[in-house]
Amino acid sequence: MKTLIIFLLLTVPALAQTWPHTPPPIGQLFLPQEYWNYIKEAAQKYQISPYLIQAVCAIESRYDKDAKSGRCFGLMQLHRDTAKKYGVDPRNPRENIMGGAAVLASLMQRYNGDIRKVLRTYNATSTAAYEREVFRAYNQAQRYDTASLMAGKSKN
Repeated sequence: MKTLIIFLLLTVPALAQTWPHTPPPIGQLFLPQEYWNYIKEAAQKYQISPYLIQAVCAIESRYDKDAKSGRCFGLMQLHRDTAKKYGVDPRNPRENIMGGAAVLASLMQRYNGDIRKVLRTYNATSTAAYEREVFRAYNQAQRYDTASLMAGKSKN
């Protein structure tokens, strides 16, 4: 039941499309508007939460498009073989986000929304600390979005 609730929380925002124009903050990290636009595009295409994509970008690369770890590159730390499989250039920020979102969406389907299994498969070296950080980033972005939407409605 808990997994189903988490899955619904991660997918409902993608379907509702009530995303803020500017990216929600995560800690002290600054997400360029251009990347936020790519994230929203990927969320729309793959029907997953933009906040999940943003959280993975934040934790995997700290929003560094030039991040490299072994054979993984870019914002979503796509493995070069995965990038090839999805036909994207892992060094191109938009394509990296689209490829990473495609992987997340595929894993969400495979694991019936069990986000812990999704994260463990997405990041082969996943630890409990990694999972906590992604969840923390996701929750922070979503809380900001909810607060900004409520503030916008009260001005009307």
